[in-house]
Amino acid sequence: MGLVDIAAAKTLASSAVFIFITLLLLASAKRTRTCIVLFSMQGAVVTAQILATAYVHRSAEAYAIAFLVLVIKVLAIPYLLLRIVDRLNMPREVKASTTSAQSVFITAALILLSFLVVQPYVRAFNIDEDMLAAAIALVLTGCFLMVSRKKALMQVIGLLVLENGVFLAALTSTFGMPLVIEIGIFFDLLMGVFLMGLFVFRIRDTFDHLDVSKLRRLRG
Repeated sequence: MGLVDIAAAKTLASSAVFIFITLLLLASAKRTRTCIVLFSMQGAVVTAQILATAYVHRSAEAYAIAFLVLVIKVLAIPYLLLRIVDRLNMPREVKASTTSAQSVFITAALILLSFLVVQPYVRAFNIDEDMLAAAIALVLTGCFLMVSRKKALMQVIGLLVLENGVFLAALTSTFGMPLVIEIGIFFDLLMGVFLMGLFVFRIRDTFDHLDVSKLRRLRG
């Protein structure tokens, strides 16, 4: 086994650990900008995972997908979100219905639950346990962030984390989807972030805040 093969194997083995770390840091983060940077780092880990998978399986399409993930999830989307934060000129703190300690505890419990859930699939389909558990943890933590965070922009980040989990699950279980489908998904994701950015601005302009929990008062 050459040095490149060893590096690819180590990347595949350590990617899940880095993803779990980003999830725990996201749960404890107190500033929106920090959450955006952590999402970008998470995208970088997924990119490294795709590159390692592309090398192991000698897949040219996987290299193209890695490039798209790098451009869109590591660079473009975080840049757009940071620009939105700067333009809003609102308090940057993360408002949540749980404390940082409680969020970390819940996220750790979701990671443990992910390992328990994937056991039957790992045995039946010979899938990498750590990576599949990381994918499920991304989905569950993304849902948790969307429910527990009060600011609209943080809910957008939760949705992006959830999408990372869906993408990683597809990569782990089927070694990725066809390139044309991936390009369509990335385009939809980019447009979705753009539209959600407009929605966030609309909330700010109308109600002079981004706390979606206060919108419940509008219910009849």
